[in-house]
Amino acid sequence: MPKRVLPDAEAFARFTSALERQGFRKLSSTEFKKDFARLELIAPSPREGREVGFSYAANGLEVRVWTTFLAREGRARDSDAGWVLIKEGDTPRYFSRPFPRTKNFLHRLLWAASIARWRVEHRPLCPECRARMRIAYGSGVKSRFWRCTRTLHEKPVFLSWDYQLPQAALDFLRPLRNERKRYNARLRAEGREPGAAIQRRRGWKVGRPENIEPKR
Repeated sequence: MPKRVLPDAEAFARFTSALERQGFRKLSSTEFKKDFARLELIAPSPREGREVGFSYAANGLEVRVWTTFLAREGRARDSDAGWVLIKEGDTPRYFSRPFPRTKNFLHRLLWAASIARWRVEHRPLCPECRARMRIAYGSGVKSRFWRCTRTLHEKPVFLSWDYQLPQAALDFLRPLRNERKRYNARLRAEGREPGAAIQRRRGWKVGRPENIEPKR
């Protein structure tokens, strides 16, 4: 296992500046409290402090970046992982794989946030009807693609999840995906099912589902 390396305040400040230059904003404590009260959110396990999160919204979608860094304490949690997600209303439509706190943690998290930002900013229009396409689930646990859900089409209209993604982003993703393929191949060779750990992972629970904001 790679050695754990927790980011310090100086490294996190540089990470924050890089996100803010891209248009991300830091989520306020008021937003946290409002969401917790509105949805009655229940963590899968006890959490220390309030984690610093960032948001970027465009074209009816929002990117959230969870950093493991504690706002008041000025340090990272001892046990946690970073995440990037894309949601529509209150509904998550895409989750990155968790980012462990190793030597390149903030570098990888920044890249993942930047790519997610690019996806929502360049959310594709259907090539036939010009409506905004929706994020759809693929056959793999984390696989996604773009789909037009309008019923006027004779056949469903699909686009790749990587549609028009910049080459630099593809170059970043390629080794990660190849690493994941090799890992999944090892699991299958051992008679284990890829993605089982993700499916077992407990997420946050919503105590007030009636308050979930619908997809726009």
